[in-house]
Amino acid sequence: MSTRKLAIAIVGPTASGKTKLGVAIAKAYLGEVISVDSLQCYKPGGIITARPLPEETDDVPHHLIDYLEADEEPEDYVSQAVRIMEDISARDGLPILVGGSTSLTMPLLQAAFAREYEVLALTLVPQRSAYQRLVETRGEEMLQRGLLEELEELHHLEKRLLHGVSDLSRGVWKAIGYREYLPYLQAVRSVNGKADGCSSQEEYLREEGRLSMNASTLHYGQDQLEWMRHTLVPFLHRHRAATVSLCVTNKAAWEAEVQGPALTMAGEFCHGASRARHALGFFPKKKRVVCVFGGSSGGHDSSHIDAAKALAVTLHRHDMCLVYGGGTTGIMGAVASTLVALSGPSAVHGVVPAALARYESGGAGDGRVNGEYASRFGRRTVVRDMHTRKRLMTQMVREGAPGSGFVALSGGYGTLEELLEAATWHQLGIHRCGVSVFSVDGFYDGLLDWIRRVAGHGFVGNKDADIIRVARTAEEVVACLDEGSRGGDHGLEWV
Repeated sequence: MSTRKLAIAIVGPTASGKTKLGVAIAKAYLGEVISVDSLQCYKPGGIITARPLPEETDDVPHHLIDYLEADEEPEDYVSQAVRIMEDISARDGLPILVGGSTSLTMPLLQAAFAREYEVLALTLVPQRSAYQRLVETRGEEMLQRGLLEELEELHHLEKRLLHGVSDLSRGVWKAIGYREYLPYLQAVRSVNGKADGCSSQEEYLREEGRLSMNASTLHYGQDQLEWMRHTLVPFLHRHRAATVSLCVTNKAAWEAEVQGPALTMAGEFCHGASRARHALGFFPKKKRVVCVFGGSSGGHDSSHIDAAKALAVTLHRHDMCLVYGGGTTGIMGAVASTLVALSGPSAVHGVVPAALARYESGGAGDGRVNGEYASRFGRRTVVRDMHTRKRLMTQMVREGAPGSGFVALSGGYGTLEELLEAATWHQLGIHRCGVSVFSVDGFYDGLLDWIRRVAGHGFVGNKDADIIRVARTAEEVVACLDEGSRGGDHGLEWV
């Protein structure tokens, strides 16, 4: 069993998507969320404090939310959080710290470092032009969920617990929104004791409350970003914590720009890499990425190894990058080592399931990558299972420049399985990239005959019968990928 104590911290300003990302990583890597929020800890005020709903937590355990009374303070928060971290780690789980509290985050991380936790910090940084809309959208959602009714309940609670003496610096009442809506609440209460007044004055105060809440939220979020930039990140660097910044733009780009890269880096961090990367992206932008399948053996005829090396030379000539299964022998070792020798380690990325990592000569028993491996075969990511490997390699290809795609060199059962899955995912619209076989001395002629026969019997439609294109030379591989790139019909995502 590994003795490494790991934790992932997701830090960002209000309304940046921290809860969503925390749940996604927890579900992928057996994690449990510890809220690092000085307001979600309160039992009342679930809407105004943005406490996650059951459907948002998606059965992922969440700790240190909904446990304090309205007039209490989280004075022993750090000691409680550390105990929970140790308990999760003792059960071989992954503590995921989620929040943006400027008062709680660094004390908790300091305690984690003192207990020798390795921390991957993912900081969410909303695009300036998009952040105001994110804040406004969350404010609208709060109103739809019943914010005004909740604020009225908190107003009554304040009168009862604080004996009529208002103190907006303590308890749940310090949440942004309560102070801003207070004139409206007082006006409504003085008339009928309800939060549904309809006079023109009440409507004016209600709208002022909404605008003020959005403005205060935006201002607080900007203060959090400044704190992250000037205080938190330098603190993380001093403690040698891997720190990655993820840009948040809009919901449409969330999967590609935030969740996908975060899951990848979390996987690399959890499954053996000694240090997570400090930059987004697997390969430089604007470069084509080719995913190559091939055998761990070189076969009986040297022409298969020669073809693998020729493909590497062609990829170098066209300034293309390689992602592959991480092998160091046979066809795969030949294409990877040749391209590394020509283009350098950054041009090659191997992705290996954890169960196979220990059998690779370049890896230590715990999946770490040593320097000799990197210098010969490029970078490597260790993931938890075969499906994650396929999904990650496909993601790298999808993020490549036009002309990226999948190529099968000579190989056996595993090569054929991965080739056919790449073709199937193209058929389903999961990716829109070309798929090709490099048929050395007619190696894939039998497969191509089978595809034609299957299409003739009606099991593959005519428009999908030519998904897999045949190349007889390395240069033809590049042409096939350019020609084979086209859209899928369904646009499905992985499960």
